[in-house]
Amino acid sequence: MPPENINDLNSLLQESYPELSKKMKLIAFYIIDQPQNLAINTLAVIASEIGVYPSTLVRFAKHFGFSGFAELQDLFKVKISQSAINYRQRITDVKKVTENNVVPDSSNIFNEITRRNIAATELLSENIDREVIEESVQALCNANEVILCGTNRAQPVANYFYYMLNNLGIRCRIANNTNEVENLSSWLDDKTVFIAITYNPYNNLTTEAVKEAKQANAKVILLTDTELNPIAHLADFLFSIHEAEIHTFRSLGATMCLVQAICISIGYHQQGN
Repeated sequence: MPPENINDLNSLLQESYPELSKKMKLIAFYIIDQPQNLAINTLAVIASEIGVYPSTLVRFAKHFGFSGFAELQDLFKVKISQSAINYRQRITDVKKVTENNVVPDSSNIFNEITRRNIAATELLSENIDREVIEESVQALCNANEVILCGTNRAQPVANYFYYMLNNLGIRCRIANNTNEVENLSSWLDDKTVFIAITYNPYNNLTTEAVKEAKQANAKVILLTDTELNPIAHLADFLFSIHEAEIHTFRSLGATMCLVQAICISIGYHQQGN
């Protein structure tokens, strides 16, 4: 029997992911990372975006018990039809590229970036688990120390998180290089919260740091782009954030909103609210 809903399908994909072939992994990643596109695009368009043949998508669906790719796709179409938000219009908006007859000047680029970031932030707001936010806030309020790790594209998020937590009076530090990560064992314990921010392609330094944090029984908060992140199963609190993509550049807007929400919530907790 095929999965009956998106959550069951995602769980099955995460469980099966390590054993899938390279092309099957690409499809699984797309399904979890781009659910809105999966719902509204045709088989040919989806195959082109992933870089596989349409027949490979059909085989993928049958591998997981569906009669064909259309039946798998129906799970996501039902989700859209049940939503109060017009996803079709939204995706049309966020994927709209400046018309060929319009000069791509700074104003047009700015409008495109803001439109896509608004859509990504709204999508996060609709899909995020509020209980996970609250539990993360409680863990951070109770921590003796918070350690953050985020390199490359994730480094601005780690730096901003550190800035906010430090201003709230929470003892914290950043471990973003090899020397700092090598010292983790002397910093970590079961009263520590370890915050990792990592995006595909996943940095090995962050991956190893999360593993070490888990071995030390620290609480792990993971901000990432998909549940298929190889260390997602190690997180006590997992946030999967689908950021806007503008001309192959991924934004950080939705992630920064989440960081602000967590830190402002900590401030309210500190005041007894």
